Amino acid sequence: MLSIEDAIWAADQFIEYYSKFNRIDDYLRYVKRSRMDNASGKLFGPEDEIFSDFNLHPNEMTFSIHKVDTNPKTTSKYNQDLYSEILNDTASNPIEEAIPGRTLKWIVTENTTNKIIGVVRFGSPTINSKPRNDYFGEVLSLSRINNEFVMGFNIVPVQPFGYNYLGGKLLALLASSNELKRQFDRKYGIDLQYFETTSLYGTTKGVSMYDGLKPYIRHIGDTESNFLPLFHDDYFKEMFWWFNNTANGGERLISADKSSKKLKIQTKMISIIRNSLKGHSKLDEFNSCIEHAKTLTEKKRYYLSKFGYEPEEVIVWWKKKASKRYEKLKSEGRLRTELELWKHDNDLEIIR
Repeated sequence: MLSIEDAIWAADQFIEYYSKFNRIDDYLRYVKRSRMDNASGKLFGPEDEIFSDFNLHPNEMTFSIHKVDTNPKTTSKYNQDLYSEILNDTASNPIEEAIPGRTLKWIVTENTTNKIIGVVRFGSPTINSKPRNDYFGEVLSLSRINNEFVMGFNIVPVQPFGYNYLGGKLLALLASSNELKRQFDRKYGIDLQYFETTSLYGTTKGVSMYDGLKPYIRHIGDTESNFLPLFHDDYFKEMFWWFNNTANGGERLISADKSSKKLKIQTKMISIIRNSLKGHSKLDEFNSCIEHAKTLTEKKRYYLSKFGYEPEEVIVWWKKKASKRYEKLKSEGRLRTELELWKHDNDLEIIR
């Protein structure tokens, strides 16, 4: 429990934080901008490694998939530093680097130019997924989920390759191909059957880059949404230690070995504030803040694919789509030719 004074102070921290946002992209851009502002400046960026030959027609392209070598001592060009730099400079959503569970990362290049066209991170699937349960007609066992499913978490084309050539669709198709199954099975000794992913933003946008990919990837339902976007970075750390010292006598709010620790810690904070404010007028304002924060998150579109296609097959399929896109943009003078990267001095409006 907290004293009334401390509970009001803590409630105000939540209210001040979440009142900044009206939509989920407001929150994501705020966190992204905060991280960019706090990042150390770089003398050189990844620009020279990124695809920029927009005279190249899709039919002239071939691609290579490079598994990222995460060994800190690696001499491979396709290492964790390059992967993180491309991802953080390209993606509009804030990236969480330390993710528990199985993981595999790709850097994908176009062979004619030998330049990067995107990055992908795969990992352990979510355990409880309503659209998955509905599709299979049951809650699958944990062992089956872990042995047969893989999740595509970050599927990010560099820009404007993504815009000009449907680059996000290309990466998603490669992710659903047998190449991923071979690599993941070899690394973890399992037998993958399904690739799954979700849209970055909620269902109010109606579509995502994974739509229009039948028969390879299908939208089979929407996730549930009833959680708060989390406090980010130093803001979370400050609140965490304040609660530990003020409300819990210096003891951790939850056990250190718990999974999804940040979510459980923040849920515990909310519970402590509510219990401490019972009978006080501040409780209604705090509850309204929490309900508002929950509206920021939306149901996400859930996509599923069953492995069985080779990369060469899906690339041929993509070329037909990408050619139409590229030729239309070019004829209308709408091809983008400037690299679009998050930097300290810009604020991209593109959501990806």
